[in-house]
Amino acid sequence: MLPDGLAFYDKVKDGSIVFRRSRSFSFCEDGLVLDDTDDYQRVVVHADLVILSHRLQRRPEAQGHVRVAPLQGNCSRIVGHHRPSVQGVRAPRIPQMAVIGYSESLSNIYTSEMMAKWVARFLDGAFRLPSVRRMEQSVAEWGKYMKRSSGDRFRRSCLGAVNIWYNDQLCCDMGCDPRRKKGLVAEWFQPYGPADYAGIQ
Repeated sequence: MLPDGLAFYDKVKDGSIVFRRSRSFSFCEDGLVLDDTDDYQRVVVHADLVILSHRLQRRPEAQGHVRVAPLQGNCSRIVGHHRPSVQGVRAPRIPQMAVIGYSESLSNIYTSEMMAKWVARFLDGAFRLPSVRRMEQSVAEWGKYMKRSSGDRFRRSCLGAVNIWYNDQLCCDMGCDPRRKKGLVAEWFQPYGPADYAGIQ
């Protein structure tokens, strides 16, 4: 799913967007180092921002995917049954990394898009994060909720009940009005969906 007018595939054809296949990667001072590429060479990708399309497995061995020494000690807190992170995106003690896009179904793809917008606003300086201590308290609250059981109906806590509240939090952080409906009656009785957040850039 790509924004209109991005011309993503045109940029792929003209070479301004390049795909690199790599079995492992590491960070360097000015970008990313890709190992085990098709031509068996180490490739340095110079970049200010690195976006990885990578599915982090929920196993302790997944810590090996994070090859930057300052991050390895904290990676075990990310890999698990839930991500202990601020707004589900950023771990309090790993300021260099954000995790976006864990979607269990088609119904919450737009939440991943909201996460991406949240990161973009944060990088643009639109808001500041609270202290590490406050963020960790928030993470602990979510951790307790995620460990709650829904009994024999479902294997873990249900997030459906807090989806709108979660998007409200993202909106508040970004300085957007969380009330997306036109009118009080609509706000009370109409369901929320992707179209309600389409105007947030």
